[in-house]
Amino acid sequence: MPRTAARLARLLAATALCLCATLAAAQVCSEELAAAVPGGELDRPATGVDAALVLRRAVQLVEPALPPLVRVDGAVVPADHPAREAVDYVRARGLLPDGWDADELTPEAWRQMHAGFLAWYKLDGPLPSRVGSVRELVADMAATLARVGGAVRPAALLASDPDDGNRLSFWAIIWNWTVYPRLLVHRPLDGIELRGSPRDVLSHLSNCAVRVSAFITAPEGTAKDLFLAHNDSRMYVVASQPDAGAWPLEVPPGAELDAFAFALPELADAQVYAAVFDGPEVGFGTILGLMTRVRTNLSPAGFLSHMQTP
Repeated sequence: MPRTAARLARLLAATALCLCATLAAAQVCSEELAAAVPGGELDRPATGVDAALVLRRAVQLVEPALPPLVRVDGAVVPADHPAREAVDYVRARGLLPDGWDADELTPEAWRQMHAGFLAWYKLDGPLPSRVGSVRELVADMAATLARVGGAVRPAALLASDPDDGNRLSFWAIIWNWTVYPRLLVHRPLDGIELRGSPRDVLSHLSNCAVRVSAFITAPEGTAKDLFLAHNDSRMYVVASQPDAGAWPLEVPPGAELDAFAFALPELADAQVYAAVFDGPEVGFGTILGLMTRVRTNLSPAGFLSHMQTP
């Protein structure tokens, strides 16, 4: 009997451990989301302002350099409100529901904020059923952010110097499974080289919400041709982080590599910027040709999957 009880105790302990691991895996970035709320008071009742602050942080973690998506007029909080910037940010991304109130958060408004965010990635429920403390608000958003992070399809583009294959010329993330498809160009970090496996540098492009595991490495000219294979294609900078407020910017033809290297004066303060391209689409045949000139852990079908939009 004691032996049976001991086995049962071990079984229960293992079950509890698995359950805790499952719950932990279902939430991401809890610390980062909690830090968005000034004062660190997590046990008080949540407000509409708290919801806006937490949602803005969630969006910024998974969608850096995201341009405004809708035009907004007027204001819903006073100009001197400490959360004015966060509220305006969420509103300009179409995520602030009608009837939102700064001082009170209804369950319906909170559900709409989650539903709007999830819809960017063709996801739906589960949605929060109630509004409780700020701590519960953070837990709700951490769960939603985990689902979003599992849905996105980031692919790192690692461009090497044509004269030194170990030197990183520029790096970016192909970011297409999103509400605003774009190329996220990151400022190069000192000491980052391509001498080892490309996987060794991917952690520098990842965060608590997004894990980048797919990669494409190529000489800078080939990397550029993935987006500018045609002479009449054009590159535009549409947003940056931190926001410089001078967008959109058409990159002069021939200056694209300067833009990728952050050598343009307009990009002097940017850590990451969003680029889009116009002109003829790069067809499947062109992609197959380019795939023979790059190193990647993606199949042609996998590459096309990462180029798809919702």
